Amino acid sequence: MPIAPRRGPIALAYRALVLPGVIAYLFSVSIVVLAADRFWLVDLLTFAWPYVIAAGSLLVVAALVTRRLKAIVIAGVGLAIALIPAADVPTARTSAATSGLKVLTANLFGQNVQDPAAFIALLRREKPDIVILEETTARWEQALAAAGLYAYESSRDTLARDAIKVFSALPIRSETALKRAFIEERAYKQPLRLELDMRGKPLFLYAFHPETPRRPWQWRDRNAYLSAAADAVRGDLETAPVIAAGDWNTPTWSPFFRTFLRQAGLASTAGGWLQPVTRFSPRFDTIGYIGASIDHVAVSPDISVRAHRVGPNFGSNHLPVIVELALPEN
Repeated sequence: MPIAPRRGPIALAYRALVLPGVIAYLFSVSIVVLAADRFWLVDLLTFAWPYVIAAGSLLVVAALVTRRLKAIVIAGVGLAIALIPAADVPTARTSAATSGLKVLTANLFGQNVQDPAAFIALLRREKPDIVILEETTARWEQALAAAGLYAYESSRDTLARDAIKVFSALPIRSETALKRAFIEERAYKQPLRLELDMRGKPLFLYAFHPETPRRPWQWRDRNAYLSAAADAVRGDLETAPVIAAGDWNTPTWSPFFRTFLRQAGLASTAGGWLQPVTRFSPRFDTIGYIGASIDHVAVSPDISVRAHRVGPNFGSNHLPVIVELALPEN
């Protein structure tokens, strides 16, 4: 027996709020999924995509309360479309191995005035084999180097240009700033490529920190940065495993993140649509970490994931991402 639509105040809410809301939601998420790769402002909405999905879930509940089939169908279709970006992200295989390689990436925040001691204590606890840092100031670089935790580190040339710093327990065979053609007048950022020595075999590490897409030119440059890096990574995949890590300034739900992974032949180490925030607003950190997931670690198909998690707040506006990996024996 069909369930009769509710009447009274709920019927009024259906006409005034629920039906217009689900129609607007379906239209909005469809535009983003179809056009975020072509329009700057549309792509910016992907930074808030988990909240968009949460709003869609609430609309589905509201539609169910009204018992109106039209609203239920529209809300359900809208939510299904909103979930497409999550289902479309290439994800690395999981591994049950008990040992492997631990990678930590963190944006230190250029205006971070906190004592580096808390972050150094985190490194002592976690003992990552590779540490990739962005927005590294001279004060932080000196403090981390003085801690004596790592035998190898990237050069100061990269630090001076892009504020990227890598510390490694693995020997660094070579270091290259990836040269790319700049399409924007103010562009200067380059991905950092390191060749590490992993038990006598090469392991390529890419450290990323493209522009934050606050303006159209920065959005275009970020996309060009990722595209150039993807081409370089694809070439390295023919000879050795690859890890790409850093602050990508690109949320998981952006089409440019998915395009990079497919173009490069890599996979994300974070699975599922509900991923932890890595970049948050310090204004609201007493309430919760409200922000986006833009700090990533991606790996080649021969690398699997043992664990992926976010570390504690150490005074930055980013949280560290810690990934435990299992590498191929050969």
